[in-house]
Amino acid sequence: MNDIFKSALINFPLGIIILNEKNEIIFVNEIAESIRHIKGERIIGKSVLDCHPSKIHDNVNRALSTLRSSKNSYFKRIVTDNIHSKHYENIYSSIFDKDNNFLGSMIISSDVSKKISDNHKKATNIQDLEERINDLNNKMNETFISSMDSLINALEAKDIYTSGHSKRVWDNSKKLAEYIWGISPKSKDTELAAKLHDIGKVGISEIILNKKEKLTDYEFEHIKNHVLIGGKILKPFKKLENISKIIRHHHEKYDGSGYPDGLKGDNIPEESRIITILDCYDAMTSDRPYRNAMDPEEAIIKMKPLLGNQLDPFFGETFFDLFYTGSIS
Repeated sequence: MNDIFKSALINFPLGIIILNEKNEIIFVNEIAESIRHIKGERIIGKSVLDCHPSKIHDNVNRALSTLRSSKNSYFKRIVTDNIHSKHYENIYSSIFDKDNNFLGSMIISSDVSKKISDNHKKATNIQDLEERINDLNNKMNETFISSMDSLINALEAKDIYTSGHSKRVWDNSKKLAEYIWGISPKSKDTELAAKLHDIGKVGISEIILNKKEKLTDYEFEHIKNHVLIGGKILKPFKKLENISKIIRHHHEKYDGSGYPDGLKGDNIPEESRIITILDCYDAMTSDRPYRNAMDPEEAIIKMKPLLGNQLDPFFGETFFDLFYTGSIS
């Protein structure tokens, strides 16, 4: 081997192993010795197969055949040294002369332990950051819900006739949703939306909320705005986008005669349809400025003709079943 060429390989900053056309090792530099924890003098002249366990000889032969098959063939492989906790990248490349005669192959090795460690740390840091963000979002949501509870308390103090209404609708909606869907994201959304369904009434005049006489058309249009106000309150919270939608549509009617968008049948979110039923039931069984509370069974009798008109028939019948079995009171 030419002395200058050999010196260049010896001093090359990466590990170098060269094989001849018979796949015999003819050169190993010091970095390759260090990487592989071997002395070059012990393996020079040996077949490269002798340096690998017999169980992977088929794989090694396949790789050597690939290198021999094409002038520009090469491939990379990451090797882990578990004993020394190191990772190496090996580049296997073929060597051909100018007449395209196969002369041998070369293995260039580099220590990539730090790179892999840094990537692992980066991945771990990203995962840690994501967990921190999720934790922060959860805390923000908890703070938000706590704030909403305060608003609900303020609302019910403002409207003396609806004290406890949100809690009752929340409790019964939770029971009905979990009966239908089990403990699931839809049930959780229904539960939270039911709890907050009237939050928009904080923007409605308490004179109108507590009026004993029949509302004028203007007053009724004003009170209908509470579903839109509720949506605006929740809008800044991206994770509550679906909750906002459910609240917006809890006064839609199954026949399309409700508000604010006149949605009909299956176009109304299922969660909204459930809240509508429990909202209707609680309104009938609670004192109102214009009438006294109905007996629960009387309210059920009055609700039955509303199935398929104002109320979803399937959810309504399911609610009646839970009422008569005592699951909902």
